[in-house]
This record gives sequence, C-alpha cells and structure tokens, in this order.
Amino acid sequence: MTGLVEIVLDCRHASKLARFWAAALGWQIRPYDEAEVARLAARGLTPETDPTVAIDSPDGSLVFFLQEVPEPKTAKNRMHVDIQLRDQAHLDELLGLGATVVSDHDGWRVLADPEGNEFCAKRPA
Repeated sequence: MTGLVEIVLDCRHASKLARFWAAALGWQIRPYDEAEVARLAARGLTPETDPTVAIDSPDGSLVFFLQEVPEPKTAKNRMHVDIQLRDQAHLDELLGLGATVVSDHDGWRVLADPEGNEFCAKRPA
C-alpha cells in the first residue's frame, strides 16, 4: 500500500526549527522516550542537538520531519506547505518565532520560516 507518510524538510538546526513548525501546524514534537534519549546519548547527542526531529499530526497519520543537512538553502522551494492560520494571534506568534513575510496575495500570505523556507499561510475566514 502506498501513501504519504512524512513530509521532510532539510534544515540547519532541526530542534530549533521543529519548535517553529510545531507552532505553525498546531502539532506536537514527538516526545523522547528513555530509549531514544539513550540512543542519542550513545552518539553524543541530546534532544536539543538531535539532527532529526519528528512532529506528529494530531491523529498520528502524518509526520512533518526535520533533518539537518550541511548545505544551506540556496533557491526558492520547489514544493511548499500551505497552512491555515487560526487567527491574527497565530500569525503574530509565527512572526515572533522568526517568520518573515515574503509577499501578500488575495487571501494568502507567503511567509518564510526562520531558515528561509517558504510556505503559504491562509488568512482566517
């Protein structure tokens, strides 16, 4: 059986960017259990330095996954995420977490996350 199971975003700092995307999506960063903390520790890492962080959808059917890569983002995304803003406070929260406004369109705003990855935010109804 095939189907979409993860959306993966390459990034420079997975744990920091995961906090941004968890707020943007209204999803939760996957908790670290003792076994995962031990696995990271064996590699000299902690949850704060984990180069791969999962953010789970509320029903667990989809994962937004952040993975660190050495190269920087250099061009416009070929694919992007669209989110629905809950309200103005949600937009203000994202801007406070480092999002920037790229452009404004009828009903949509193109934003960039703190690392410059573009996404669209639909204004609340």
